[in-house]
Amino acid sequence: MTCQVIQLRPRRPKRRSLPFSGKLLAIAVPVAFAIGWLLALPGMPHTPRGADAGEHYRSEFAIAAGDLRSALEKYARQAGVRLSFDPASVSGLTTAGLSGRHTAADGLALLLRGTGYSGTLENGSYVLVPDVPVAARKKTPAGPRLIGALTPV
Repeated sequence: MTCQVIQLRPRRPKRRSLPFSGKLLAIAVPVAFAIGWLLALPGMPHTPRGADAGEHYRSEFAIAAGDLRSALEKYARQAGVRLSFDPASVSGLTTAGLSGRHTAADGLALLLRGTGYSGTLENGSYVLVPDVPVAARKKTPAGPRLIGALTPV
């Protein structure tokens, strides 16, 4: 009987780069992103959208008195609304500013007080329009005006 000597190589330990399997990683990454989004939501501004959203939701405003154009831009950011206006038409105008909690419509009206402009809601965004003078609001009669009484002939 003959013996054969076989040389044994030392065992190498299994190398694992991650302490968990690939399946667990495929599940854990999307779950971690979802949790991150959920944790970020309370810090995001939640402005309801729609025609009557501005009537119920109040925002905190802190807009200093001064240039109307920059005040309108700050207003739109703080209210979370879209505001359309011609920058050239409001150049040189100033505002008294706005502070406190207001609805979007009330805040815009207070910001524009005394500027000759008002804001109207059109298709979910506010549009700056010039105020109509009081004299132009009165209806003028369409036809000639008769003075005195008419007597039948």
